[in-house]
Parts: sequence; C-alpha cells; structure tokens
Amino acid sequence: MAQPIPFLHLPPVGVTRMWVRGASLLLALAAVAFQSNSAEIHPHELATLQQQVQRTGWVRVLVTLDRNAWRTRSEEQTLRLQALADRLYAELGDSAFPTGRTNRGFGWIGFFTDSAGIAMLSRTALAEKFSMDSTTRSWGRERAGDGSFEAIDDALIASPTVEVDLVLATDEPPYTLLPDGSTRFDGPSEVNEVLDRLLAEPFAQHIQGIDRSQNPQLAPVVQAKIDRVAFFGLVESVHVRAVRPRGFVRQPSAIWHEDALRVAAREGRAEIHILLRGGVTYTHLPRQSPKARIYQMDANTRALGEILKAAGVGALPVLSEVDAHMGLVHLVITRPQLEKLFAQRDPRILSVDVNKAMAGLSSNN
Repeated sequence: MAQPIPFLHLPPVGVTRMWVRGASLLLALAAVAFQSNSAEIHPHELATLQQQVQRTGWVRVLVTLDRNAWRTRSEEQTLRLQALADRLYAELGDSAFPTGRTNRGFGWIGFFTDSAGIAMLSRTALAEKFSMDSTTRSWGRERAGDGSFEAIDDALIASPTVEVDLVLATDEPPYTLLPDGSTRFDGPSEVNEVLDRLLAEPFAQHIQGIDRSQNPQLAPVVQAKIDRVAFFGLVESVHVRAVRPRGFVRQPSAIWHEDALRVAAREGRAEIHILLRGGVTYTHLPRQSPKARIYQMDANTRALGEILKAAGVGALPVLSEVDAHMGLVHLVITRPQLEKLFAQRDPRILSVDVNKAMAGLSSNN
C-alpha cells in the first residue's frame, strides 16, 4: 500500500505576518543592543569631527568613560577610571596622542586623535560617549593669552614642525626692559638645570635644535624646533613658562587711544591707563616662584617710571602688587604730558587708554 504523500504545513497568513514582525523586532533590538555597546555621538557632530580631521589631520575629543562618576570621589574610583582610560588608550594605540591628555577624575578624558581614532571611538565599548572638545584652545597648564598658542597651533597645521622660543620656568635673574622694547638679563639663571629636567621628559625626543652654545649669557629663553607631540607636552610641562613662535611679538601694534588726547584737549587733563608689553619672560599668570614674581614687578615698575619721567611726570604713582605684576598704571596726566607721551611712542608700551567713565562725568560738569 502506497505511503501517503506528506505535505508541507504552512501556518495561516496572519501567523506568518506575526513571525515576520517578530523577527524584525528582534533585529531592531539587536541593533539597539549593538549601539548601546558603542560610544554615543550625534551624527552631525561625528561629521564635524571627520571634517576637522580631514583639514588638520587631528582633532581634540572629549570622551565620557562614566557619566555618573562625578557623584562619587574616592581613591578607588580614581584608580578605576584611570585603568579604564589606559585600556582605551591601548585600544587606540598610535591614534591617541601621547601628550596633551587630560583626566580630572570626573569620568571624562580629553585627548587628540586622528581619523582612525575617530573610527575606533565610534565602535568602542570602553566609552559611553564622545564629542569634539570645545576647550581645544583653552586646555593646558599654562596659557599665555597673547595669541602665541594659537599661532603655533595654526603653524603646525601647515607644517609638521615649527621653530619656537621656549621660556623656561627658571628663577631668572633681575632684568631690565630697555627703551627699544628688548629685555636685558642682569645675570645668569639656572637655564642648564631646568633644561636638563625638560629634556628628561618622555616627549623630549620630539624637541630638536637646542644649542646651548647659542646662549652664553644663560638667558632663560632657548630656541628649538618642535612638532605637535612636543608642543602638547610643552604646554603641560612644569619646566616651561611659555612656548612662542620664533621672534613672536605680543600684539605687534600698540594701541594708542586717541580719545585720551581729545579728553585732555577739552579738560586740560585726562585719567589714563598705561599697560606695558612686559619682558620676554612676562606672564600674567600666578605660576611663578616668589623670586621671579618680584623680578617681574621690579622690571615693570622701573620701566613705567622711566616712561613717565620722559613725558614730564614727576613721580610714578604707588602701584598695587597686581598692577606692578601686570605692568599697569592708572594716573591723571596733563595735556602737555600726554601729548609728549604720545609723541614718544615708547616701544615698551602695549596700550594707552582713557578712563571713559571719568571723562564722561567731567564733560557733564
């Protein structure tokens, strides 16, 4: 007797549709699960990062390792976050710059990376999210605030290396701001000792061209050629006070506000502010040794006294410690004295401005 022919049993159409929908749902959930294991970033921001990398070859990113870490601060937490950061750096390899890294222990880190690093961050399970670091040009231990950082940063986009002046963090000797705007050091400083410590830094192999024989007076400024790795390291180094392009001049054109002359012509006098450029080791930041701070204050005070004396002002007003450190003086000056000050245009001056509030009050009387 012949065996019955088996027929493939198909479920009703409605059930089939349910299976298909269920399978689609599982695929969607799998996609979500996959994405949840990768660092988050908005597609628009990812495109912006990729455009930046194409233009410069690198970009600074802010990576969140644990968005809740800021709630708890402990040594165990700090060690855990550092271990997580180290794992991420190991995963990125050469795509994470070895210098210029920040880790404040709040669950996020900042560093520079390249196009390969952006791609790896998009897939990594070691971070929760990443984005462009909006502090790209404001991170770092030292910040000159005079445009020198930005100048080097831009130069390293156009060229792999740039020639710079390194202002070492020495207890420099007393110095004088000369009438031509240059700086004369009145004795040797501990340049070689600080330079030795700097050249022992891990990134020092990226610093080239230092010639100690070109600095017989042991001035705390040395010339070098650096790449971006060295630049990021130098900005963070405790052995360096400033990094500037070779021959950099803080604001090449001084600002002489003509309003001061108009006020003096109308009133016979004007209340003005004079701000100096400062010497080659100048910094407005407080990270100086007590001795270096005193030397800067003294050099500024003497220069202001010389400038005002040449303009016919009898005596320099008493300066606060802050004003002496900045090279700033506020005073009331007569019209002839102000005209003489403007005529001389002393190169040591960065700006002369008038107290507009006082000028307005005076004109209303």
